[in-house]
Amino acid sequence: MRDHHSGYDFQAYAGQLADELALGDVRFTIGDGQVTGLERVIGSRIIAAGLPANASFVVGDGTVTQTLVRATATATLTYTADTNDKALYHLTREVRSYDTAAPDTPTYRFAISAGRVTAMSQTFGTADRSHSVAVDHLPASAFEVDGADVTQTTIRGNTLETLRFTTTDGATYKLASETLSAVPAGTATTVLDVEPYERMRFTFSGAAVTHAEAVKTDGTTIAVPRHPGVTYAQAAPGYVVETITRGAHTFYEVFHDGSGNGIYTAVAHGTGTMVDLAGLQAQITEQIGMLL
Repeated sequence: MRDHHSGYDFQAYAGQLADELALGDVRFTIGDGQVTGLERVIGSRIIAAGLPANASFVVGDGTVTQTLVRATATATLTYTADTNDKALYHLTREVRSYDTAAPDTPTYRFAISAGRVTAMSQTFGTADRSHSVAVDHLPASAFEVDGADVTQTTIRGNTLETLRFTTTDGATYKLASETLSAVPAGTATTVLDVEPYERMRFTFSGAAVTHAEAVKTDGTTIAVPRHPGVTYAQAAPGYVVETITRGAHTFYEVFHDGSGNGIYTAVAHGTGTMVDLAGLQAQITEQIGMLL
């Protein structure tokens, strides 16, 4: 059961950025410490691409940093060489900074009580349309208030994203920067792939799962009917593996409750029945775990 709910508009945009990060594989042509060309790598396809006119590059030890400057934004992209193919680079980090004084950019408002964000709204377009968001219903997400800044941290797929909003009048905020960092899989055969809106609650008898409920976007639940081709098993405290058998094919999905709130979020999936739990756990840092 893979639910690709988009959340609110800005959240969908953030998810799109995370997808872009995951697809950021390139091959650089490097001579005398300078980048002279690049090719985009999409699966088995290699596509020649020219160097952007507004880009600069810095070649490091196993890394290439690209800086793109546009009228109201600057993007700094860090590519890291593949461990097995040193000519192949993966986009592992991206930082985008925005001119908060630029006109016609979306504005945000946050309801803050006792230093905690309880709601947010976004205003956009020439007609100043707005909509509100109940932040308690945003899964895999956390807010922090620090002076004039509000920071939102989310995890989607294998990408940790930090959005920093800032205010000059104490009421309206603008997006000042966003940082996307890919979580390296290392040697793990089960790769982190968080689906924030695919959440479950489980009832246990000892270590056995006796009942499963799907968690809706508003936090309410609906019982999952029993099916002979679907089983649930606790792999470790806070981890439940759902195994689905369809004819001769078997698939698995791993759910994790990192914050201890009783809600398990889908964090990995694959074919077969072999889950590299230790490898998966190594990818879930304390920061990521508290978002789940």
